[in-house]
Parts: sequence; structure tokens; C-alpha cells
Amino acid sequence: MKILITCPRAPVTIEWIRIFTKAGHEVLLVDSLSFPIAKYYKNTKFIKVSSPRLDFENYKKDMTKLIDKVDWVIPNCEDIFFLSKVRDSLETDAFFFMPKSDLLFELHHKFNFFEHLNKHVKMPKTKLLTSKEQIEIDENTILKPVYSRFGRSVIREVTEKNIEKIEVSEAYPWVQQERIVGEAICNYALVLNGELLAHVAYRPMYLLNGAAATYFEPYVDERLDKFMAQFAKDTNYTGQVAFDFIDDGKDLYVLECNPRATSGLHLLSEGLTFEDEVFKYRPKEQPSAYRVSTTLYSLFGFQALLKGEFKQLHQDYKRAKDVLEGVPFYGQSLSMFGMLQRAVMYRKEITSASTFDIEFDG
Repeated sequence: MKILITCPRAPVTIEWIRIFTKAGHEVLLVDSLSFPIAKYYKNTKFIKVSSPRLDFENYKKDMTKLIDKVDWVIPNCEDIFFLSKVRDSLETDAFFFMPKSDLLFELHHKFNFFEHLNKHVKMPKTKLLTSKEQIEIDENTILKPVYSRFGRSVIREVTEKNIEKIEVSEAYPWVQQERIVGEAICNYALVLNGELLAHVAYRPMYLLNGAAATYFEPYVDERLDKFMAQFAKDTNYTGQVAFDFIDDGKDLYVLECNPRATSGLHLLSEGLTFEDEVFKYRPKEQPSAYRVSTTLYSLFGFQALLKGEFKQLHQDYKRAKDVLEGVPFYGQSLSMFGMLQRAVMYRKEITSASTFDIEFDG
């Protein structure tokens, strides 16, 4: 089989490469970046395509040509929303490991996705906003656009001053949500035709800009297993899916859904195989924690020293596996250089610079 995997800028692509090449399949990577990190992993072929957000028509032409030559398509990032439009316009025998378009877009929406939840989790009180006048000044709530990522644009203190410059409209809606205090938990699952194939939960740690995790600690909670199995069945889902939760010590509150790949795939990878064109998962008794290369030291080392927490950071580093294992140093350097160059060129934070050309904002 020939497998097309999108968005190799995401380190989880490395896990997909390992899984499919081990099963004897050919892997083709596509991205609109010049130096995506997984490009430098072994046994792959990389093709650059147009940006789905900035040049959709040429992206559609590029992807249509490639899809005609492959058996499977696995989208990883927010390019999935543009790819869904390409898929719906094609007649092809290629299998897309992703949900139907209507469900995909509903789950990406931070208000509409609540319709697809079940009794195993709770929902914070949430109000859809289509005008600024609907905002209530309440510091026990938070505000966020219905389409956002990395915790970006979230207003955690709802005051008159903090909402002065935001734009809220029917074309660009927000939600105002009850603030839930507790421990952040994430999960990730693979689902095929409503059947839960594999599922894992983890604590996101060592957060970049207070939102994007660089360390992933395995976590177990039966409520999450029940929630995911029911969600898969109720929606007849196919593809990768993840949720963000807060555990307040009593209940699990679900905050948002990511109907795409997330870092949770790293934690599944040791037990995940692709046999006879079917995913098989054999969970390990003691799954490993994972980290992103040496970022614990470079991004959090000085802060840990000041707080007297460097020993703990060092211990966390030693016991975790590197998600970039197998990627040569020069490849990691080129990829990071490319991201820094984009951040400077477009005057964006590095988290924004890493995704703005593939983001879907409705």
C-alpha cells in the first residue's frame, strides 16, 4: 500500500512512519512547509504542496494529483478541514482516515461539539456569542473564539478592559464559558466506523506559552474509556480524535474537541501496529512518558533553577522518551530554523507561526 500522510511538521507523523514502514508500506509526506520535522526521518518521500489556507485552489490541485496515486490518506493537523473539501469534490478509491465533513466541522466548533457528548463527562456552562454586547462581565468565566488552538486568544479574566479590542460577530463567534478549576487532562483515540481501536489519556506538562505541552505523562481514568467508547459508537466516527478535560477532583469536564491527531499518538505508538490493513493495539502495562527533544532544558531549565525544581525537571527528562528519536540533529536544526524564520517574518509567536498557513477559522 501507498500511504499519504499530511502535515509532517507534527512530530506524531514520525510515529505513523514507523508503524506503516514496519508493516511494509510506502509512506509519502506532504506539507506546505519547506522543512517539516518528519521530512528528515528515514524511509520517507516528501512533496511540498501549496498552503491550504493561503492558496486553496492550488492546494486542491496538488492534493488531487497525489490522492489519485495512493491507497490511504491520513491527515494530522488542521489541514484536515481543507482536505475534507477536496475529498468531497473527488471520485476516488483512496481511503481517508477521517470523519465525514459535517461531523468534522461540528466537532471543531467549541459550542456545537457539545451536542455529541454523553453522560460519562460533564460540560461547563457555555454560551455562544455572536456580538460583543452579549458578553457578561464575570471573572468566573473565560472567553475564547469558537475556532482557536494552543489556548490562543483565550481571555481568562473577563473585564471591560480585556474585551476592548476583541471582535465578536456572526462571522467570528466566541463562547463564554464557566471557569473550571482543576487538573488538565487530554486524551487521544483511533476509531474506525464507530469502533474504538485504541485510546490513551495523559497529563500535558511543561507548557509552552502556558498552553502547548512539551511533555506527556500517561494517565488512566475509567470514565475517559467509557466516554470514548460511547462517543465512537454514537457518532460512528472514523479517524483520529482528541479531547481536553479539566478534573476538578470530583467530575470530569470536557472543554473542547480536536478531530485530528494530537501528541497522544506518541503514548500509543509502542503498542500500535498495522496488520492486514487493520490497526491492532496491545497496551503496555507501564507506558512511557514522552518529551519533545531537549526542550525541557532549553525552555524550562532556567525557570526550574529559580524555583528550586531543576532536580525534578532532570528526573522527568531522564525517564521520558524523545518524540524526535531517529531524526538527525541537522534535521531538527533546519526545522527549528524554519519555524523561527517564519515567526520573525510574519511577526508571530512560534506557536502561531507553526500553524497559521493551515488553520481553519470558519
